[in-house]
Amino acid sequence: MSRSKQQPAFRVGDRVRFNFGKRRISGVVVEDRGPIGVQGRRLFQVDVPLDPFDPMTLELPESEMEAIPAGETPAPLDRQAIIDYLIHGGLISILRTNLAGGKYQPRAWLSRSQLGNVTYTLVEERGMVGGAIVPVGAIYTNKVAKAKRDQVVKFVESFGLTRPEAERVISEVGTGP
Repeated sequence: MSRSKQQPAFRVGDRVRFNFGKRRISGVVVEDRGPIGVQGRRLFQVDVPLDPFDPMTLELPESEMEAIPAGETPAPLDRQAIIDYLIHGGLISILRTNLAGGKYQPRAWLSRSQLGNVTYTLVEERGMVGGAIVPVGAIYTNKVAKAKRDQVVKFVESFGLTRPEAERVISEVGTGP
């Protein structure tokens, strides 16, 4: 019996790993496209998170994917890596997600990118630490607005940092009027 007649190896929602160029990346199966590939190969649509941006969607043959075991989780984020990320553009990038406020306030988490680096996400399921609401209008010319400094310190602490570490991040990023 050909593979296309058998039960599919993956279902919608399964986490999978596959080669992408010289890297091994992961994604989530979002659609079983069926045996529509060359010689009846079963194809799947896979969303690859590219936090903080929208996911990249790929169509992959079943034979090129492997399941990620249910209990497997990425290594925890290192405190110094979090601090470095926030100081070197991460904090300002996160604060830009809530410039004007509104009915639905974004929450931000830190997580690992496909390359294993620290990044942020607004999707709780992909977050590793954080989850606090992003302070409204907290930046001024790529610095933390002085009037929002205390709110931003508390926000930075939500990523598991101590008050002195959060203060250091704000000091390094700088404050504006």
